Amino acid sequence: MREAALAEWRAMGVRVLLFDGHSPARYDLLADVFHPVDARDGSADADRIVELVRGCDGVTTLSDASQATAAQVAERLGLPGVGTERAEVARSKWRQRELLSQAGITVPCWRRVTGPDDIGEFYGETPGRAVLKPVDSAGSAGVLEVDSEAEARRQWPVVRSLSPSRTAVIEEFLPGREVCVDAVIIAGRPVFVSVVDCEYGGGRGFIATSAMYASRSRDHDAAEARLAAIAAALKLADGLVHAEFKIDGDRWTPLEFALRPGGALVPELTRRVSGIDLYRAQALIALGAAAELPRAAEAPACAPHAQVRFLVGTGLVRRFVPPATVVSGLPDVRLVSQFVGPGARVRTPVSEEGRAGCVAGWGDDPRALDEQLRVAVDRLGTAMGLAVEVPPAPAVADVAAL
Repeated sequence: MREAALAEWRAMGVRVLLFDGHSPARYDLLADVFHPVDARDGSADADRIVELVRGCDGVTTLSDASQATAAQVAERLGLPGVGTERAEVARSKWRQRELLSQAGITVPCWRRVTGPDDIGEFYGETPGRAVLKPVDSAGSAGVLEVDSEAEARRQWPVVRSLSPSRTAVIEEFLPGREVCVDAVIIAGRPVFVSVVDCEYGGGRGFIATSAMYASRSRDHDAAEARLAAIAAALKLADGLVHAEFKIDGDRWTPLEFALRPGGALVPELTRRVSGIDLYRAQALIALGAAAELPRAAEAPACAPHAQVRFLVGTGLVRRFVPPATVVSGLPDVRLVSQFVGPGARVRTPVSEEGRAGCVAGWGDDPRALDEQLRVAVDRLGTAMGLAVEVPPAPAVADVAAL
C-alpha cells in the first residue's frame, strides 16, 4: 500500500527509479524507471544497484527488507542515509533490544532463539505467557503468543521458517495497549511525532485490525520523549523512525522500530489529521534537504480524527464488492479496498499480508467514525462471502479520549 509515496515524489518533481524484483505488491508503472532487481538485504546485487543508481541525488526504501541495502548503496555513493550500521540494527529485533538495553531503555525480558535449547533457557528465567517472533520478518509474520514452553517448542519450526536468518526472539508477554509512533528526526531530535492507537486480532498472532489517528494525541509528549531516546541510542542525525510500544499505565516499553515510514496507510492518514506528509519528509531527507523540515512537508489537514479498519475473515471470496455499496449512508467512510479477488479462499491470517481488505475514513467525531467503519468492514466482508471477525467496540470513554 505504497502508491501514495511514488505519487507524492513525482508530484514533487522527483524522477523516481524503482528497484523491486520480489514483492507481491507491484508499483512498476508508477515509477519513471523500473528495474526488476532483487533489492532485499542479504540477496541484493549491491554492485549492480550502485551502478544503476549512480547519478541519482538520493536513495531510500519503503521496505523493511531493504533497509540495509539502501543504506549501503547511499554510503557507497556518498549520498545522505542512515548508515549501514544503524540499518542493520533496524533489521534485527535482537540487535534492537541489545542497543536499547545498553542505552538504559527498558525492553521486555527476552532471549535470542536459534534452537529449542534457547527456549528452555528463557523459560528457566521467565515463566508464563510469551511472544515468539522472527527477528527479521515484517508485517507481524510469524509473531505468535505462546502460553508455555511446550507450545513455544511446537511453534518454533513455524516461526523459524518465516525468518530469513532462521533466528527468532522470545520475550515476555506485556499487558496494556499498543501504539505505533512515526517521527521525523532532524539533527538528532524529533521535529514531528504522530501517535496511532492500534487494535489487534487474528487468533494467536498479532494482526492489526484497526488504527486510530488524532490531530493531537494524549500520548504525544510521552511519545516524543521516547523517540528522542531511540534516536539518541542510534546516534541518528536525520531520518524517519517507525516504532511500536506497549503502554501499561505510565510505562512505555519499545517492541521494535524501523527506519522508514509506517505502512498500511500510516502516512496517508497521518497527513489527513496533521497536515504533515511523511513521504515528502522521507524524500527531502534522502535528497539532503532535511533542514527544510517540517515546514516543507506541510499540507492541508482534513479532520481531527482518522481511522482504518482492516478486514479479517475466512471463507471463499465470491464476488468483487463495489465500494459505492459499502459506503452508502456512511459519510465519514472515504476508502474501501478489497485485497482478494473472487475465487480465492481466505484463511485466518498469519501475517498482515493475509488481511482481505480495508476501509478508512476521517471526521470530527471518533466514536461515530469507528461505528461507521465497523459497519463498512462488515458490509465488505459479508458481501465478499466471508465470515467476518470484528472485535467488540471499545467503551465510549476510551474512544472519546483518543
